[in-house]
Amino acid sequence: MEIAEEVQKKLMKKKSNPYFYYYVTFGVLGAVTLYVVVMLFLNQATPLHKVLTIDEQKIEEHNHAYPWKQGPNKFFEGTTLSDAKKLISTTFASHSNLARCTVDDSVVPPDSFDSRTHWSACILPVRNQQNTCGSAYALVAAQSFSERLCIASKAQKLVNYSAQELISCDKNNSGCKSGFLNNAADYIKNTGLVDESCFPYNPESTCDKICAEPKRVKADGYCILFNEEDIKKEIYKNGPVFSVMSIHTDFLTYKSGVYSKGDEIPKFGGYHGVKIVGWGVEKGDETEPNAGNKYWIVQNSWGEDWGDNGYAKISMGQELMFDQYAYNLKVPSDKVEQKKKAEPVKTTTHEAPVEENLNLEDVPDEKEKKSDI
Repeated sequence: MEIAEEVQKKLMKKKSNPYFYYYVTFGVLGAVTLYVVVMLFLNQATPLHKVLTIDEQKIEEHNHAYPWKQGPNKFFEGTTLSDAKKLISTTFASHSNLARCTVDDSVVPPDSFDSRTHWSACILPVRNQQNTCGSAYALVAAQSFSERLCIASKAQKLVNYSAQELISCDKNNSGCKSGFLNNAADYIKNTGLVDESCFPYNPESTCDKICAEPKRVKADGYCILFNEEDIKKEIYKNGPVFSVMSIHTDFLTYKSGVYSKGDEIPKFGGYHGVKIVGWGVEKGDETEPNAGNKYWIVQNSWGEDWGDNGYAKISMGQELMFDQYAYNLKVPSDKVEQKKKAEPVKTTTHEAPVEENLNLEDVPDEKEKKSDI
């Protein structure tokens, strides 16, 4: 009894202390803060350089849950997400006055179209940019220009113009580190490109490695396409166009089917250059999950082992950027006319789109590249 009374007296004495409640309050706040810090430390994301790009377990889990399939590939074999992110470096540069394409409204695109079969002699094979060089911007620009020259001439003579010249000689871009699609298009318009035999693809080459007597071909300009229908009309009439694509980590191991980004799959900060060669509608009966799904056919530059022999079918309407802003390089008229004389034209002649000036305020600029996963 005496002990209880003694304890009660001490407790009352403490409560009479004016600092007692402050001690309790700060003690509780300290405990809460410590708990939050510990939980953040335990739940923090694994650094990118410690995450393998190809995770067999995640691929297997994905393939059991989704209609489109993932798979390992040689391009990203042995790499981490940090390595992969360095390659996702293509984007737009800010232009205050960018030409907008005026397409031929008389063109009626079919439900499905593939440049690879329609112009089989004019479509270049899939390139491998090498996983140490972020040169997709150069490859897609040079390839699209080469293919459109072949298509416009109707001579079916394909000359592969040099992407390496854009990588090594275009001072408005950063070689293997990064590049802007419209800067590459400016170079092709103002300087032109030599062919691949004069300057072969080798990411380590410098501009002085170009052949002794370079002969260049220039574009007559370029313009930009802004919506699905205009992109289809332009491709159907004149050949592949090129653009940038927002890359999510699940796309790195795409293998087959119609790709649709996962809602919670993280995105890299930059963009990746791709070439759009066609579109289609997934076939099948109502029991198949992708039946009727409209898609784009996109050529990548990660080698033929990646995806479906280097290509991907990508579901339309996903706001991945490439089907909202696409570039069209104009074929020089003198080259077309010269080849027309050598071989009669069997179909309608090429007409370059008419340009109109556009203040493009909503095109993503360099600042948007800095976001992280």
